[in-house]
Amino acid sequence: MAYLLHKGERVLCAALALLLTFSLLGAFPGQALAEPDDGSAAVADAQSALDAAESRMAQINEEYEALSAEVAELQKKIDETAASALEAQQAMLDGREALGQVAVSEYRDGSSLGLIGFILDAKNFDELLRNMEYAAQIMAYQADEVAEQKERKRAFDEVSDELNAQKSEQEEALAAQEEKRYEAQTVVEEATRDLSSAKEEHVARLAELAAQAEALRKQEEEAAAAAAAAAEESPDANTTEREPVVSDDEPVADDDDSADESAGSGSSGGSSGGSSSGSSSSNAGWKSGVASAYGGSTDPNTPNPGTTSTGATCDDWSMGVAVPKSLSNYRSYFGRTVEIVYGGQTVYATVNDCGSMGGGSRVLDLQPGVWKAFGFSSCKAWGLRTVKYRFL
Repeated sequence: MAYLLHKGERVLCAALALLLTFSLLGAFPGQALAEPDDGSAAVADAQSALDAAESRMAQINEEYEALSAEVAELQKKIDETAASALEAQQAMLDGREALGQVAVSEYRDGSSLGLIGFILDAKNFDELLRNMEYAAQIMAYQADEVAEQKERKRAFDEVSDELNAQKSEQEEALAAQEEKRYEAQTVVEEATRDLSSAKEEHVARLAELAAQAEALRKQEEEAAAAAAAAAEESPDANTTEREPVVSDDEPVADDDDSADESAGSGSSGGSSGGSSSGSSSSNAGWKSGVASAYGGSTDPNTPNPGTTSTGATCDDWSMGVAVPKSLSNYRSYFGRTVEIVYGGQTVYATVNDCGSMGGGSRVLDLQPGVWKAFGFSSCKAWGLRTVKYRFL
């Protein structure tokens, strides 16, 4: 009997112990254990959101660096092709000049009639044969010049098309970079929204994400500023403080051939045919603005020859342009090739000068070789004209 009593006490004690345990846990048999408190869940969610944001930001940075390397490599190719385009253009301009001189000579001297008279004036048969052979050589030379000019234009069109293809490829990479910068900013904004009640320990991580996004946004600006700081203006420059040949009161001639907003590779002003060779696949990078002219013997306000900001010569045949000093980091453009489209023609030039240029109302100032390539005879004949252009 005593044994049963002791056994009953033990059972009662065990039952009381179990009851106490369940009461402490806040649950009874058959019920689920209580969920973690809201604070613990919020911390876990915040950690998860930050981990995901940091992982994506790291991926964006990696992809952005790869795109930056691609853009830099393409810029090297563009620089090389642009140099080839400038050479091909100069050869074509020289050829056009030579053909022009032949045409003027024939017009003034009546060369065709002169050759016929030269042949008919032969005193004997042997002289007639010699004169005929001489006349044939002259005509063959002229035919060869025309054929060579056609070949020069073909070479120019080919390198121009290659240049436009490379530039389009680079513009696509630059657009992808811009998307990465936007995505980085979006990652920060979403993480900030998700962690609106973030604890103090999360603030530093959010700030680091924001700093990375801002660094991507400023990278291009900082590169341009560094390039501008590295560029030095020649102490001998005497063309920068020039007075404009035409005032801003003069009317601006719009480009009737640019009704189609697409710009691209057309025939150079040095071409004899004047037909377009194609167009670029993208409008990215193209701008439109007023271009003026300066330099050479038709400019009374600029030394001829003059020395530009980069130390280059500005004379009656220089293929350079000036950019306005109001352009942000304008020195960073020195040495770059600019593609200019007007009247269905394309001319490549080198940025080698700067100036006030109407306080920035003019986007480019063309040196004589450039406006002559477009077919104009003087700075005033060019005047003020709206052109399409892009820096390569």
